[in-house]
Amino acid sequence: MNERFIDASDLEPPEPLQVALQAATALRPGERVRVRLPRQPYPLFGLLAERGFVYESVAVARGEDCVYDVVITRSAPDTP
Repeated sequence: MNERFIDASDLEPPEPLQVALQAATALRPGERVRVRLPRQPYPLFGLLAERGFVYESVAVARGEDCVYDVVITRSAPDTP
């Protein structure tokens, strides 16, 4: 699976959320995107689920703080 990485951790709200949604919308089959965000993006999770995306969020240490990598993929189509 091809993965793109976008670091939006230094952007001010609402830009990280907008960047993540745009990246998710641009996904093609067999791709995923890893978006690095400055905080746990709880509002993003609902928006992704509504649009049929699957995501996983992982905390990544950065000095004394942490950022969050959200890996986004399209959900697999239902198979009969």
